[in-house]
Amino acid sequence: MLRFRKKDSKELIKRMAKTNGCSVSEIRREMQYAIDEARNSDDPDKQAEFQRLFGNKIPSPEEFICVVGKNLKF
Repeated sequence: MLRFRKKDSKELIKRMAKTNGCSVSEIRREMQYAIDEARNSDDPDKQAEFQRLFGNKIPSPEEFICVVGKNLKF
């Protein structure tokens, strides 16, 4: 099980920006868009999974990384 702290997720976002040659704000914006799309999915299974992980909260990109990282199973 992976453990990401908020500090780790901020560093990960910085690295993604550097790797992709764009700004941190652009990475955060794209991640937030994807989070919103997942939360508002028409698929009941996806809605249930999002609800299980985050409740009624809309997570920040950093929170999303921490929670999803904690729930990954290999």
